[in-house]
Amino acid sequence: MRALHIALKDLRIKLADRNTLVLMLLMPVVLTAIMGFAFGSDSGISEVRLAVVGPEKGSLLADGAATLLNRIDIFEAEVATEEEAREAVSSGRLSAAIALPPGILDAVVGGDPVEIRVLKDPASSIKAGIAESMVEQFAGFASAGGILGRGIYETIDGDAPMTDAERLGLAGWMFDWMRDAWSEPPIAIESADQEVRRIDVRSYFAPSLAIFFLLFTMIGSAKSLHEEREAGTLGRLRSAPISDASIVAGKLLGTYLLAVVQLLGLLALAALLFGVSWGSSPTAVVVMALVTAAGAAAIATVIAAATRTGRQTEQVGTIAVLVMSAVGGSMWPVTEKLEPVARFTFNYWAQRGFNQLVLYDAGFEGITQPLLITGLIAAVAFALAVALLARAQTQ
Repeated sequence: MRALHIALKDLRIKLADRNTLVLMLLMPVVLTAIMGFAFGSDSGISEVRLAVVGPEKGSLLADGAATLLNRIDIFEAEVATEEEAREAVSSGRLSAAIALPPGILDAVVGGDPVEIRVLKDPASSIKAGIAESMVEQFAGFASAGGILGRGIYETIDGDAPMTDAERLGLAGWMFDWMRDAWSEPPIAIESADQEVRRIDVRSYFAPSLAIFFLLFTMIGSAKSLHEEREAGTLGRLRSAPISDASIVAGKLLGTYLLAVVQLLGLLALAALLFGVSWGSSPTAVVVMALVTAAGAAAIATVIAAATRTGRQTEQVGTIAVLVMSAVGGSMWPVTEKLEPVARFTFNYWAQRGFNQLVLYDAGFEGITQPLLITGLIAAVAFALAVALLARAQTQ
């Protein structure tokens, strides 16, 4: 009972701190909104704006390429000179520019090497990557069309040389073939992701940023152990008729309650402000939040118990949070190469559990593994925190 009184007292003090509230709730909400505006809110990414640079001024080839690109919903293409394109990409107005070299059509038909340059904005790597991927796809179609055309020319010319009109007609047919292959490929790829509903990018960043800032808040909360020791309040508390076990339990419980308030508050704000749907199982969301809060509180307490001063707790905790967040998916999606390492982080499993709920509406069945592993991390960290704090109390 005394542990609960200590926990509630700590919780009231921390919630009364305006800086704590800003870090807990305001910053994650603001950054989630920024991410939504940056990447678009309907399809997960906004239009890819790019320029097509022709081999000469007023190029019909550049006009035709831009027209074809504008038929695809995700692209917004314009024709520009190379100087205009470089300036637009450098300023961030366009994500990329595609520079078509002179003689590209003759090179495709003749089988000569040719290079299409893609100018990319480093600050828009995702959209620029989409543009580059599109150029690679076009190059594949063009190469196939060139091989087909050369084979047809050689076959027909071997029987009887074609007239210029016949060659022009055949070239027109080849262009139509490549255009149709580009706009409606004859071979389609069916992906399982086609069955998943389209999501707002904020549905990814809402839980990831919540976990990120939760860890920072917990570091600040755990740091108060040193601040109370240095201020003498912890000593006065130990002189009262309260056991060391109750003090340790109260401090741990207070940190955990703060984590629960923050995480559930952020999940509720994401639903109210951004329309994020947490799935059809509210119970699964709450259980995942409670376990995640326990893991974050325990990890922060271990760091505080293993360091000597509040400053050390802050320094070591900041480094640990940044590394776990960068590797574990709280800053950006985990890549395939990084996943084997990410699996050793708390962020990866907590993030995976929430992703299963918000992106796939997986319910309890879908979060069994991340829930168990996150809970295991929390249990091990809490046990270690209790041992370290108990040892510190006896010193």
